[in-house]
Amino acid sequence: MPKRATRRRPGRPPRAVRETGSSRAELVEAAAVVFAARGYQAASVDEVIRRARLSKGTFYFNFASKEDLFLAVIKERLDDPAHELMQITASAAGNSPTSGAVSAGLAELFRNERDTLLLLQEYWSHAARDEQLAARYRVRQAWLRDSLAHALEQRHQHTGVPLSFDARRLAQAFIALGHGLAFESIIDPDAVDDELFGDVLALVYDGLVARATPSTSKGNSRLV
Repeated sequence: MPKRATRRRPGRPPRAVRETGSSRAELVEAAAVVFAARGYQAASVDEVIRRARLSKGTFYFNFASKEDLFLAVIKERLDDPAHELMQITASAAGNSPTSGAVSAGLAELFRNERDTLLLLQEYWSHAARDEQLAARYRVRQAWLRDSLAHALEQRHQHTGVPLSFDARRLAQAFIALGHGLAFESIIDPDAVDDELFGDVLALVYDGLVARATPSTSKGNSRLV
């Protein structure tokens, strides 16, 4: 009796020869396109599956829900690059300014991920009205806040300037500033130049230096 052919979507390599994790990456890539075209609310899991040319079983093996997939898109497109910028602050030598590099990196992220930023704004709007979404949003924000707070603490250890302000509160303010500038840049790119975020960081750092060591603040400025 002839073997029954396994039904598989055309153009997909057999599971045995595909890289581990490739299905998840393909779903995230497809979702980024679908979410950008449809918005978070109107996008469907079925449309993502069709675009990725994968099965529903493959989707639910990798993601629990549309929201879970959406947050994976946000993490890959926004949060992971932002975390890399935080590492510049955390790892640079104490005598090397970092605000310029961080600011330029954020500006590039704003330009390249305009559609993802719009999705994040839409998700925030729904989360403000839906406690379940809000809970997931708060988890994301807490991760960003804690990561940045740790980077700031590391930075001040390298510079030798005491951090006289709570790191988590300072991180929350910087994240809010970044979000605000990101959303402003969508409507009016000319209003948010590449140096703006870094200039504000430097001003805050100068204030921290002045608070910690008033007599030597001039010599320590612009090291943030």
